[in-house]
Amino acid sequence: MDWFKKLLITAIWISIVQTLQAQQHYNAWFRGTLSVPVGKKFKIDTEFQHRRQNGFENKNMFDKNLMFTLRSWVHYQHKEDIKFSFSPFAYFSHYRIIQNKTDETVTPNNEIRFSAAVELQHIIVKKFYVVDRTAIEYRKFDNNQSDVVRLRNRFGLRYDFTDKVKLTVFDELLFNLSDVDKHHFFDHNRIGLSLEYIALPYLKFDIGYIYITRLPMTSTTKLHENNIFLNLTYQLHKRIKTTKAHAIG
Repeated sequence: MDWFKKLLITAIWISIVQTLQAQQHYNAWFRGTLSVPVGKKFKIDTEFQHRRQNGFENKNMFDKNLMFTLRSWVHYQHKEDIKFSFSPFAYFSHYRIIQNKTDETVTPNNEIRFSAAVELQHIIVKKFYVVDRTAIEYRKFDNNQSDVVRLRNRFGLRYDFTDKVKLTVFDELLFNLSDVDKHHFFDHNRIGLSLEYIALPYLKFDIGYIYITRLPMTSTTKLHENNIFLNLTYQLHKRIKTTKAHAIG
């Protein structure tokens, strides 16, 4: 079996080298959410999101626009460990991912999106939780690109240091289910680390890092992205449920 071990080690090293040599992209994601409880089980969120990216031949993740988003969510907390969510409307303005100098001046592409999701959590041992979120999205674009139905699943582990501080590691896979060729069934994969901090009963921060492997619709070459993110949630009238995971989106 020594030959097998050597082959396996060689394959791992080749994979690591290829990842390090691949073209890397650098992004910064920011999101603000206003959350309004409605009764005991419903909550309405309004999100504004802005993402930045590096320019051509630099690593400044704040250099250029990447995306603007306005989105609404309706959440229903069915049980303590089960939450259903529906987004009746979301507007996205996507700027071209910059790989060439000309990409910096391309007019953004706009998208209307409708989404539904279910989020589950299960305690393993004290303070450790398995968290899982599955969502389906209908994406309608204003250019010649066909409408797309996309499925996404995020699976993670969360550790609650306290009621106010929680750490989550996760992997999220996204797949295109309609109007794409077989090479673009895979959309992208996100591997991330998120730290949640409830600063006040009505104010929550989420900060973290996500590594993305993405296959653009117009290419057969995967892109590799390094993303830092900061999410701010302000909730009216009622304390944020500290046992619930929050979607990265």
